[in-house]
Amino acid sequence: MNRPVRAGLGSKSVFHGLGHTVDHSVMLRIKVYENGAPAKIVDLSGAYLVGNDRVPMRAELKFANGEIVFDSRSRGAAALSIMWPVDGVGRIMLDTPRLQERKQPYDLNVELARGRLMQISQKREDWGLYGFLEGEPIYADIDKARGLLLDAMTASDEATAARLGAEATAAGVRAGEAVSAFHAEVFLKRRLAANQIVKRPLGCRVDPEQNTEAYVRRLTETFDFAVLPFHWSSMEPKEGTHKPTNIDPWLKLLRQRKTPAWGASLLSLSPTHLPDWLQRWANNYEHFRDCVTKHIKHVLKTYGSYVQAWEVISGVHAHNDFRFTFEQIMELTRISALLVKQMAPKSTAIIGIALPWGEYYATDPRTIPPTMYAEMAVQSGINFDAFGLEICFGSGERGHYARDMMQISALLDRFGNLGKPLHITAAGVPSGGGDASNGSWHGEWSAQVQAEWVRQFYRVAFSKPFVETVTCVRLADGAEKDGLVTTDCSPKAAYQEILRFKREIIGA
Repeated sequence: MNRPVRAGLGSKSVFHGLGHTVDHSVMLRIKVYENGAPAKIVDLSGAYLVGNDRVPMRAELKFANGEIVFDSRSRGAAALSIMWPVDGVGRIMLDTPRLQERKQPYDLNVELARGRLMQISQKREDWGLYGFLEGEPIYADIDKARGLLLDAMTASDEATAARLGAEATAAGVRAGEAVSAFHAEVFLKRRLAANQIVKRPLGCRVDPEQNTEAYVRRLTETFDFAVLPFHWSSMEPKEGTHKPTNIDPWLKLLRQRKTPAWGASLLSLSPTHLPDWLQRWANNYEHFRDCVTKHIKHVLKTYGSYVQAWEVISGVHAHNDFRFTFEQIMELTRISALLVKQMAPKSTAIIGIALPWGEYYATDPRTIPPTMYAEMAVQSGINFDAFGLEICFGSGERGHYARDMMQISALLDRFGNLGKPLHITAAGVPSGGGDASNGSWHGEWSAQVQAEWVRQFYRVAFSKPFVETVTCVRLADGAEKDGLVTTDCSPKAAYQEILRFKREIIGA
């Protein structure tokens, strides 16, 4: 695909009004080789530039004459994030280092390898993974990848450099996953030995339309809590008219089974969550805010005593079809958290982060980068208890690009450093099908690949001292095959992996 791709604003523009642009122009060029010759086609869908603090930059990306050309409107170095095939790993989103403008073009394979090895060095230092005898084979693999990169950087011709760079990238990605897995095992054992994992760490999102005995049994025999969807669209289809929903019988059922209920979410600006009648107030923020306040108060008054934890707001940084300003989005966040603290003080108040890598910001300057939104929620004194991250790959939704376990581990560290506990409020990959444009991991999506992803992901997540719970995105398959059981509730291999992990926690 050779069409130009536009990527998002630099970080400094957010606080001065979404949509502000800078006039400076920077050109960067990266050569792309395929089978020893300049590539003829490169798919740039999903590709974007990243500047300071991992914030996407507004830019135009083009591919022509074997080169990717960046025309950035923000002066300074920039890294390229691009979906790229990696031998033995799959097709995942990878990052170059931040590149300075220069006359000669860079080599994509070489820079992807350099970016991965720089990340490995940084995370090894952060994690203190030096001097472990058990890690010697992994350290040797890292040194091998470094050697390949050095050979690529000193190669006599560009085609050889690109070939060696591709080998270095593959070796670096595999070594990075091995490092993250080794770190997870070391620190998970420490958490288990110190009894640092909360008593009810495993959750699952519930489809209220499904209430068969088999569905309920699979849910309650494996998971410690159930997450129910409190979508505004289903609760108040007409302004001022509330109707009973299928949440009510589920709350009764969960109480009978002594399974705690969580609520997701009190407010989301995603079009599928909002009632149609709200569109009439799209240009009247004050009235919209009043409607939000009335809605949340009604939900908390009706259900507050039955719900142990609330996702008070979710994804407002990523979904902004109403074109609210940064200040208005933060005010909605503050109001949602404040109402929960006032009306359901015993409940945990969670601010939900969707698409936590922030790809959406590369094409929509009306939105806010996820880490920037999270930092402002902490710094502005909003009264909430934890962040909730959604980490889902392989679906047809834009932005669900596949990434490897080292990138997941590094992302969790980034949000964990904000000083709040983390809940993974949606985690999952499909067991088949999926959107090929969103990549793959360790082969095409299958029941076996899904199970391996679940096994590794849960160990990486719970090795972090700040991660308290993990919630799977779906119990039974629906339109997407990302459930842990089939439509008739037969367990998949991924479901068995979670059972094994639960037994390991209980045994510890």
